[in-house]
Amino acid sequence: TLGTASIKNDAASWKPNWPLKLVSSDAAIFGSRKPAGIARISIVPATAGVTLPFDAGVSAETPVPTAAADPDDPPSGGWTLTLQGRLTKVLSIAAFPTTASWDGTKAGDINPSLKYVYKGQSLYKLLAKVDDNKPGSFNTARAKKGYTIQFYCRDGYKPKISSKLIFKNGKPRVSWIVAKLKAGKLLEGGEAPFRFVGGPPITQPFNNKLSAYGVTKIRLRF
Repeated sequence: TLGTASIKNDAASWKPNWPLKLVSSDAAIFGSRKPAGIARISIVPATAGVTLPFDAGVSAETPVPTAAADPDDPPSGGWTLTLQGRLTKVLSIAAFPTTASWDGTKAGDINPSLKYVYKGQSLYKLLAKVDDNKPGSFNTARAKKGYTIQFYCRDGYKPKISSKLIFKNGKPRVSWIVAKLKAGKLLEGGEAPFRFVGGPPITQPFNNKLSAYGVTKIRLRF
C-alpha cells in the first residue's frame, strides 16, 4: 500500500509507505524500528556515549528497562534489626555488637552450611532491651514465666520459640546468638542480615528449622 490513513481526536493523519518501508518477520522489529516513506539510507559513524533504542533492546516508544533490584542487597540505609516487646528498638547492623560467638565447626552432625564460627549478640541480651520498661537488664522472672519469641525473616518465614528455652541450668544461654558475622564476614545472600544460631534445639537436629536466617525483626509476644 502507499500508506496508512488514520483519525485521532478528530485530526486526520497520513503515514506514507512509498517509496520504501522496512519490514521484518522478527518480532523484535516493531514500532519505530519499521520506518516507512524511506527515500535515502545513510551510514554514519556512531556517537560515543550515546545508546540507540535498538542497542537498548527497545523501540523509541518503549522506556529502557531498568535492572531489577537484588532482594539480597541491603536497603539504602543499611540493614537493621527491629526488637519489639514492651519497648521497640531498631539496631543498625553497623552498631550491632559481635561480643558473643557460636562455633559450628564443633557442633557435630549439623547442616554443612552452619559449620562456621558465627559472631553476634546473645539472644537474651537483645531481649533485655525491650522485655520491660528497663532496657539493659534481662527480666529473668518474666522469661521463666513464659512468652513467645518470634523471628521475622526476609522470605516471610516466622518461626517461634518459648522464652523458657533460653535457660540452661537456670541461667540464660550465652551461646544462643543472633549473628551478623560468619567466618569473620558479614552474612551474605539469603542468610543476611542476621541469623539465629546456637546448637540444640536451634541448629540440631539436622536441618532444624529454628535456625532462622534473613532475620530483620524479633518480636516478644506476652
